[in-house]
Amino acid sequence: MNTNTLTRWIIIGITISCAVIWSKISVAEDAMTYFQTGTEHLREGKFDEAITALTQAVTLKSDYAAAYNNRGLAYYEKDTHDTRARDDYLMAIQLDPDNEEAMNNLGIFYFKLGDYTNAELYYTAALPSSQEGEKPYHADVYNNLGIIYAKKDRFQDALTAYNNAIRITEIKNLGYTDAYYNRGNLYYNYGRFDAAIIDYTKSIDFQEGAQDTKSDAADARYNRGLCYYNKKLYDLALSDYERVIAIRPDFKWAYYSKGYTLFMKGEYDQALTAFQQAVTIDPNFAYAHFGLGLVYQRKGDQEQCILSLKTSCDLGNTSACNALKELGAR
Repeated sequence: MNTNTLTRWIIIGITISCAVIWSKISVAEDAMTYFQTGTEHLREGKFDEAITALTQAVTLKSDYAAAYNNRGLAYYEKDTHDTRARDDYLMAIQLDPDNEEAMNNLGIFYFKLGDYTNAELYYTAALPSSQEGEKPYHADVYNNLGIIYAKKDRFQDALTAYNNAIRITEIKNLGYTDAYYNRGNLYYNYGRFDAAIIDYTKSIDFQEGAQDTKSDAADARYNRGLCYYNKKLYDLALSDYERVIAIRPDFKWAYYSKGYTLFMKGEYDQALTAFQQAVTIDPNFAYAHFGLGLVYQRKGDQEQCILSLKTSCDLGNTSACNALKELGAR
């Protein structure tokens, strides 16, 4: 399972022009007040109130790029497919061609639509021309760009992007970036399990040690367990699966993977229990029924074996259908 994290920003900086007449300054100050109010509502998750205040800001100051960006983010948070978010980001970029935050947010908008070409375009535009111009938040931009490259099966480009995110994180002492987890996924998908384990462990250590994070590290633990399984380190895999189950007792894939690992160890009774727990969570879990069929076969219960394989086959698992043919039962 791949959990990709995207990052959005609220612009908090305010630029004030002094070379204007007094009446214009008053309008600018009013626009600034609405901007600050709208931005605070945005932080609090009050998106309708944020949109109302930020609309007042751009009405009073039509070239207020930061207000357009933040209103776009409010639209996006309400509905990730709201084209008004895209339009506001584009307006912010038109008014401020160097607006990296709006470019990144527009990249996220296109990513959610599955338009990876435009997403890559705006993520790339959000990056500085040299390392000297890098800021802490560029770690998130590189991470997001890495996700795009991974989606396009461009391994080296994705790896470079994640490495850049991690480089910025370490140089600027940021402590952590989701690029560790995402690079772990990249390594896993290309069979580089040792490297994936290192990155998943980094992610687990951070998430379980952070006091202010809502993450439970279950995804990283589960994926690390898969790495251990592929390396035939079954006890280590089981340890991770057990921890995942303790965190998320309704996570059917953890029970399934636990069952398959126990099956590979020859512990058929325990494997049977694990597969049954997966089926209890989801009666239509075809792979778990297939696992049951394998266990019953090893235990010499041909009737239950065929019954489980038929259920799995009927649920669309072609491996179960092929197994039935080999047994002459279908």
